[in-house]
Amino acid sequence: MKTIIGIIGLGLIGGSIGFSLRKFNYNVIGFDFNKKNSDCALKIGIINKIVSFQDLIKISSIIILSIPVDEIIKILNNILNKVNKKQVVFDTGSTKYSICKSIISNKNRGRFVASHPIAGIENSGPQSARYNLFYRKNCIICDKKLSDPDALLTTNKIFNILKMNVSYMESKEHDIYISYVSHLPHVISFVLSRIIFKKFLYNKKKFIKIIGNGLISTTRLSKSSSDTWTPIFLDNRDNLIDTIHLYINFLKSFNNLLLEKNIYKIHKYLKKYNINKIINDINYE
Repeated sequence: MKTIIGIIGLGLIGGSIGFSLRKFNYNVIGFDFNKKNSDCALKIGIINKIVSFQDLIKISSIIILSIPVDEIIKILNNILNKVNKKQVVFDTGSTKYSICKSIISNKNRGRFVASHPIAGIENSGPQSARYNLFYRKNCIICDKKLSDPDALLTTNKIFNILKMNVSYMESKEHDIYISYVSHLPHVISFVLSRIIFKKFLYNKKKFIKIIGNGLISTTRLSKSSSDTWTPIFLDNRDNLIDTIHLYINFLKSFNNLLLEKNIYKIHKYLKKYNINKIINDINYE
């Protein structure tokens, strides 16, 4: 019997998964709490069919949760209570520890695979979905020992089809790391945009004349959906607070270099902490 893949949440990530899997002739059904998203997803070919929430859980071989993390926590236990030993459930949430903790005692915990495909962009909604969004991007699977081997194998197969690079971490460790490499950059982008609003609110014409690529690239993430990022920030609140404090301390240190007018130290700092150099050094190792 042909595998039926059910996607709950047909925005950027869920929609892009649907696009990709349909190219491999999977039967993809979908549900979204926002009817406009459902209608758009069906119209542009993300899914084969729109079904009800209950029907999706009942008939899907693989259930993919691609909704905000707080919504995942609300419905995941209910879904796991209804699945059988052949069904697989995985999510795409940007935080993992709270999700995993919420189902630790569920009798069907093994049918769930906690996953995070790291492939988001600043645009949201099914209209932004891309079939190649995940190509050569990283994906983290968390707490794999708590997932049944066949569920893990099935989930890995999906991410292999998406051409993702899969690795494994504990959920608590994942949330610490992701607060630095994903959540902090978003905070910085939103806060910088706030500064621009404050500074140029009454000088919009001047702002347009001096805006450049540096600002555009640095504030790109502030275009991201507030519906998505508010629950992420709150769910990873403790880690993010620590990360922000560390960032502030380093920002103060750099400010001190400017106050000292220390050309040598500033030049050394800029040269040493070029992110491309860091990445290249890691790849070389």
